[in-house]
Amino acid sequence: MKKIYFKSLLTTVIIGCVSISFSSCNFLELDPISEIPADNMWQNQRDVNAGIAEIYSSFRTAMKTNYFSWGEMRSDNFVLFNELPSEYSNLISNQMTTDLPCTNWASLYKVISNTNFAIQNIPNSNITDLALKNDYLAQAYAMRALCYFYAVRVWGDVPVYLEPVDNLDKGVYKTRTSKEEIYNNVILPDLKQAELLINPGNVERKRISRNAIYAILADVQMWLQDYEGAEQTIDKLMSNTTYTAFEPDMDKMKKTFVEDLNNKVSDNSPTVDEYGPGANELIFVIHQNIAEAGLNNYSHIWTVLGCGSGQGSTVVLSPGLQKKYEDAKAANPSDIRFDNYLAASGGGTTTYQVHKYIANGARIPYQNYLNCQMAYPVYRFTDILLMQAEVKAYLDKWQEALNIIASTVRARAGVQTLTRPLSSFASRKEVVDYILEEKQIEQVGEGKRWFDLVRNNRVLEVMGPINGMKNENQALFPINQTLINQNSSLEQNEGY
Repeated sequence: MKKIYFKSLLTTVIIGCVSISFSSCNFLELDPISEIPADNMWQNQRDVNAGIAEIYSSFRTAMKTNYFSWGEMRSDNFVLFNELPSEYSNLISNQMTTDLPCTNWASLYKVISNTNFAIQNIPNSNITDLALKNDYLAQAYAMRALCYFYAVRVWGDVPVYLEPVDNLDKGVYKTRTSKEEIYNNVILPDLKQAELLINPGNVERKRISRNAIYAILADVQMWLQDYEGAEQTIDKLMSNTTYTAFEPDMDKMKKTFVEDLNNKVSDNSPTVDEYGPGANELIFVIHQNIAEAGLNNYSHIWTVLGCGSGQGSTVVLSPGLQKKYEDAKAANPSDIRFDNYLAASGGGTTTYQVHKYIANGARIPYQNYLNCQMAYPVYRFTDILLMQAEVKAYLDKWQEALNIIASTVRARAGVQTLTRPLSSFASRKEVVDYILEEKQIEQVGEGKRWFDLVRNNRVLEVMGPINGMKNENQALFPINQTLINQNSSLEQNEGY
């Protein structure tokens, strides 16, 4: 009987493990997986739902530490709390080596493998509800696009696999496809297909919804400098606010971070909002639920950012970012994000850790580290507003850009009246930098800052004085040397 390795076959083939023994694939470091007969998989709604769940489960695994490593730790947000050797130490100091776990794309390609199986098999599954079948398919397309979007932002050109490989005897090595081709021939078409197929009644937050598709698409368009397109996509999202909207109250925003992201039970029903009213900020989150996804899918938020005053923080705010918060707090009126997003690091220091995901004044017991089930916010409504402001700035609609952040993010922080007037800006760059600083303060700890610096060509300007980064090629990560050793067609990124 023909066998399909449901979870991670494509990843295995990519690295050339043509033996049936997974133990020889040291690069993967995966537990053995069961063989599922092709005739018994992808047949009905239960099968398909399990396949879609596996996409999100593997995405959780891929992003567990890379959410921070790829999106934030190379930026000017953090320094180490204790000078202990770690991957984060290398990232913060720009001591990039090709053996760091974050340089290995295996876990991301595992997600892509799962999406490829879904895209191939869902159309032939026995699901009579066409809207539901199409919604499942839309989620697979959107998740494949999101994974390739992460890949090109982190490594630039990467290999492309759009078909599942179901035979271990077929060793498949591919060269890298240019990121331009991937954007135009994979990411954008997948997102457009997802938009066509998604059920308008889908109100998911821990899975892909229509608004999640729009959020990803607008982000992609900004990276392509298609600001007119991004503006139109954001307008679509803004017109679809039946269950997502900006939260203007800081107390409720804090509740969203502390309670609504914490250990939500899965409902497996796309048209039922398991988060309920009051969590409107959330568009798409990486849902952490150990009961649902296993012990390996715990969150690293508390481990990295800390569990309360003086507890467990791997990193603390950089001196530069700490000064921005302190200046904002000292102003009149005072920026209330300081007290809601930060806590003193303790240990005799005068530094601060991100306290965004913990109730003000709370301390989380150390033993809870490995049971941390806080979700990672990938996109929330504030993201969209800050994207919109940045788009307006690049389209030279400066006053509109300033109005957006003044009336929303800064109003929630209590400092709307202190928003800089238009007359104080002399160039588009100054307006964009002002918006990026606002985004840095608002979205610290959300895996955004490094990507913002790269997208806006600010890496050397910002990071050079901090860690001596002088090579613009290092805006990309190196490719893990194990990958190159196993696939001779891969070439290392310049600068490494």
